[in-house]
Amino acid sequence: MKRSLTFLFLGAAAACLVAQTADHPNFTGSWQLDTAKSEIHTKVQATAWAIQQNEDSIAINQQLGAKTEVVKCGTNGSNCKAKPDGESGEVMFYYNGAMLVETDFLGHDKDRVVKKRLKLAADGKTMEIEVQHVSPKGPTEKWVFEKLAETR
Repeated sequence: MKRSLTFLFLGAAAACLVAQTADHPNFTGSWQLDTAKSEIHTKVQATAWAIQQNEDSIAINQQLGAKTEVVKCGTNGSNCKAKPDGESGEVMFYYNGAMLVETDFLGHDKDRVVKKRLKLAADGKTMEIEVQHVSPKGPTEKWVFEKLAETR
């Protein structure tokens, strides 16, 4: 009986983990900012993103002019050293349901905080990012990225 309950508990835990993972959207691909559909109030540093995502981590290559900055981190809410939008700082990713939340801690004292909530459209071809300037307080923005067609 005890053994059956243990297997039942482990099976239920595994099913919850699989269901939770299945709810996470996959942002993998090349993305281009669509300024006509976006609501931008500040200077957007990167207008092209290349995302590689797996079960528990994400890597975002951001094209900043002539150079590319890579932001790579787990999606479990741990802070990682990075240069989000080309600035030194830390970044943290975690899921909130079907959204991937990115929090950027920028500046020498990490006193500038920007929160980005990434949401994938049902067709997987559009990514909408709500950008909240937490500290210092600023206007909320909406960045809309279109997925570029894959070439082979």
